[in-house]
Amino acid sequence: MLTKISIKNFKKLTADIDLSQTVIFVGPNNSGKTSALQAIALWDLGIRKWIEVKKDSKAKQRRGVPINRKDILSIPISSARYLWKDLHVQEVIKKDGKLCSKKIKIEISAEGWTTQKNWKLPMEFDYSGTEVLYCRLMDDEANKFLEIVSNEKIAFLPPMSGLVAREDMLVQGTIYSRIGEGRTAEVLRNLCWIVYNETENWLKLKEIIKNLFFVDIGEPEFDKVSGIINMTYEEKGKKYDLSNAGRGFHQILLLFAFIFASKRTILLIDEPDAHLEVIRQKEVFNLLSKSLKEQNSQLIIATHSEAVLNEAAEKDRIIAFIGKPHILNNKAQLVKSLANIGYDQYVQAEQKKWVLYLEGSTDLQILQAFAKVLNHPVEKYLQNPFVKYVTNRPIDARSHFYGLREAFPEFKGVAIFDRLDKNQIQIAEGLTELSWNRYEIENYIPIPETIERFFSLPPETLFEFLDKDTINKIIQSEIPSAALDNKTHTWWIDTKMSEFLDRVFTQYCEIKKVPVCLNKSDYYRLVLLAKPEEIDKEVKEKLDGIYKVVPTSKELELE
Repeated sequence: MLTKISIKNFKKLTADIDLSQTVIFVGPNNSGKTSALQAIALWDLGIRKWIEVKKDSKAKQRRGVPINRKDILSIPISSARYLWKDLHVQEVIKKDGKLCSKKIKIEISAEGWTTQKNWKLPMEFDYSGTEVLYCRLMDDEANKFLEIVSNEKIAFLPPMSGLVAREDMLVQGTIYSRIGEGRTAEVLRNLCWIVYNETENWLKLKEIIKNLFFVDIGEPEFDKVSGIINMTYEEKGKKYDLSNAGRGFHQILLLFAFIFASKRTILLIDEPDAHLEVIRQKEVFNLLSKSLKEQNSQLIIATHSEAVLNEAAEKDRIIAFIGKPHILNNKAQLVKSLANIGYDQYVQAEQKKWVLYLEGSTDLQILQAFAKVLNHPVEKYLQNPFVKYVTNRPIDARSHFYGLREAFPEFKGVAIFDRLDKNQIQIAEGLTELSWNRYEIENYIPIPETIERFFSLPPETLFEFLDKDTINKIIQSEIPSAALDNKTHTWWIDTKMSEFLDRVFTQYCEIKKVPVCLNKSDYYRLVLLAKPEEIDKEVKEKLDGIYKVVPTSKELELE
């Protein structure tokens, strides 16, 4: 059994991952789950090659054992370079005062427990052209573990890729080669043939399929004339060719036929729940786990399935591929984050180190304008922030934030909501929640001063149809006289100011019979016409609140 895998410079992945008998890799697309499975498979191939050469060699030291690109069946690539992180296979270093090139090595070290003994075998891989790489054992002392590790058998099984109509009889080596190449569609009947003819597991396989799909699979039959294997299943008294079944049926048959045929001790499966509806995902995972435990085997799977995650939460090890791969502590939170948070969100979180939650994009524009007018130091951080729009729902901000914080424990956030009751705002670690005292952010735009200035701009700057007198009449009709005389009047606090501004500009355009000259997305332009002394002190307080959360340049460098 593998207990730990350490990976360096392989594809996009550098990680140390602790394993157990049943391990679940979960995370967004392109987060490294499949790469981790492939790294284990590459390590296994390197070990097999090393053992094969070592047993026939009398040399005390060996520079390396060649691996052809086409032998790496679990990783279909057109060039060996694609195995290296960022495609960098060498770097320039300074040695003895001179610049020289140095090979960048992929390092994959596995630790395990086999036949009551602990072992560790670190392998390194050198790039030697598009078709060949070399592998070697990094620690000569580790040679003593080779015989023990040779007892472990590792197999990588990709998702089902459909089913061919005709399937030729294949020798076992070809079957596993095609599986490694992802050509599972061409070997399903052959695997069933092996289970039926060479193992005692055929009845187990039939029972699993019957319990899951309520059908009987027929014994595989070999046609000597055509050289193909035929196979049927019976449903509601009628027989169908195996190709008539659905993808989910084929996926399950592949999984269990592979398990019962191969007798592998360590099984790596990429998305075993592929093509399965939610109801069956949980049941299939339990059957897989149970079957392999009965064989004293190890199961390592990569999945997106919430059903699998929920089932594994209390009893198996879950590795979250969010940020740096790590053992998951808050499993319930990850279920939410996988369902609601895209991979791009994790990328931004990793890069920015903080997030800003607002009602909508116009709020960001207005904040940017306020920061500019006030010459506030947070202005540069608001130009291209990681921002998430959550309408005015604190619960949505919290769910998103703590999903990201599971990946990045030092991650920070600030949320600014339209006016909320005090009991709706929480004080929580990492996330600062703020609420405007007035109805919404537009209530802090100095009115009517900025509107008057907008209509006083030179015609060439805006439009020739601007008419200051008309707009003043509309303002006086829309704003109560008491509010015009007193800027602390409740009208300025409780009015939905965005609707007021909409009415003002709509009326103006109807009177002048012209297109609307200022929409909600343009209200930030009014802010830019304000004077610093006209802006309420609460605006500066909110900008200060954002500034406290933003990581400094030095903190970003330390990261």
